[in-house]
Amino acid sequence: MRLRHIEVFHAVKQTGSISKAAALLGVSQPAASKVLQHAEISLGFKLFERVKGRLQPTVEAEVLHVEVAKLHRGLEQLRTLSANLRRFPEGRLHIGCLPSLGLSIMPRVIGAFRRNYPAVTCEVETDHIDALVAALHARRLDFAVTLFPSEHPGLRTQVLAEVDLVHFSAVPGGDVRLTEIDSSELVGISRSDKIGDLIARNLEAAGHPYNPAVEVQTYFLACAFAAAGGGAAIVDELTARSMAKDGLFLRRTQPRMSVELAFLTHEAHTARGFYTDFIRILKAAVQASR
Repeated sequence: MRLRHIEVFHAVKQTGSISKAAALLGVSQPAASKVLQHAEISLGFKLFERVKGRLQPTVEAEVLHVEVAKLHRGLEQLRTLSANLRRFPEGRLHIGCLPSLGLSIMPRVIGAFRRNYPAVTCEVETDHIDALVAALHARRLDFAVTLFPSEHPGLRTQVLAEVDLVHFSAVPGGDVRLTEIDSSELVGISRSDKIGDLIARNLEAAGHPYNPAVEVQTYFLACAFAAAGGGAAIVDELTARSMAKDGLFLRRTQPRMSVELAFLTHEAHTARGFYTDFIRILKAAVQASR
């Protein structure tokens, strides 16, 4: 099958008619019909039968469409990649980060970066790591900043700093030992999150089951509940400091728990001159937040 055969076949399979498929592809109905007929002649079997005015795929078409759908997804990804490459001139920087970083450290970093590069337009979006990785693969993002990085095929990971996890609550004091923490009084991070799982495993190692009375999905939400008197939270120091106010205290844990802050880029991405400065500013902001 040729590429045009695949496009028309997939469109007819989706819409159930030649006219709708033609409209979807932006071509005339006779042109779409001719391409479909040529595809059937080339293949040597029918792809569709007309049943009550609607085109129904044959058994052969259903089998063929499994592979055609994969090719179509690949074509869509190629179109997206082409559009994204066209969108990014040298004077634009598209940054992705975790929601907690977008609300804590990233505003200061972007502000400092823009003072050095006022001609560069910055677009910042927040999402969870799986979505950021997908956006990097599609070249929709220039880079992403995340906590607790993993290795991802096709991406470069540069660890920039270690960030401590801290106990955040209305209770003052020095370092808090994990053996002293009752997890039922915590606003807990879900174990589906890497930091949540790290906290759970360390508390269990200290002899406490991880069974928080309140469980949330984000670090900022954990701090918000703690600030409202809903219990204590254990979150990264960057998030905790951005939420700190009178009557709330950050206490380091014993033993210490920490996570890595990392910079992710596509392995084929060409580093621009200001990447190094962005990383330098980011590192300085992390140090200043401690």
